[in-house]
Amino acid sequence: MMNKTAKWLIMILLLLLVILAPNLFGQDGAEILAKIDRYRMVAGSFNMDVRMQDFEGEVLKEEALFKGFFSGDDRSLLICDSGKNKGMKVLMKGDDMWVNLGGSKRALRITPMQRLMGEASNGDVAKVSFTRDYTGVLLGSEDNLLKLELKAKSAGATYQRVLLYADKKTYQPVKAEFFLLSGKHFKTAYYQEGTLADGRAAILKMRIEDKLNPKRYTLMENLNFHSRQFPEKYFNVMYLPQIEVD
Repeated sequence: MMNKTAKWLIMILLLLLVILAPNLFGQDGAEILAKIDRYRMVAGSFNMDVRMQDFEGEVLKEEALFKGFFSGDDRSLLICDSGKNKGMKVLMKGDDMWVNLGGSKRALRITPMQRLMGEASNGDVAKVSFTRDYTGVLLGSEDNLLKLELKAKSAGATYQRVLLYADKKTYQPVKAEFFLLSGKHFKTAYYQEGTLADGRAAILKMRIEDKLNPKRYTLMENLNFHSRQFPEKYFNVMYLPQIEVD
């Protein structure tokens, strides 16, 4: 039988494991999440076009092209260049988002989770960093994929909980499952890697499916990446109704 000293040592070790284990896994998750983000945030400041197509089965229901301007991991501007909402502008700055509809002189507050088009939320397009919005915990691996649970750091995150799967060797994101506050899994995104003009790997395509009806899905294709800096007015809500980009 163990003496009292041995029992106390075991209890202390178990207590330390309970306290430290979440931090250790959280740290691993954070490091992996940063590597995953390199496939999405291709530069510190860049612009790209986003082609969006909304399908029901094989029938194309809606199509649009957005011009996107991204500065750091917390500022972006989307301008609808074609489609039924041509002229619409969406601004993200930190945890705040606004929309300006073509012809309007007002900027209205919106949330990242509100629908932009089809199955795609505002945050699906306007945000390019998991690290900024989520804490990541490594749950393990399945079929050569790392499985991480992401929990929102604030109400400004698009989703409050995400299960993210990434290639174990390259950290390329493969799939994300999005959950409502109720715990219901309601959307799934599939990521497809491509190559930029300079040879770097990046996520160029994304398919977002309705969990209950997978025949309803939206395709997003990222095109024409350019690393560049932008005037501060691009990300100032006071300029949003009248802003014109180069």
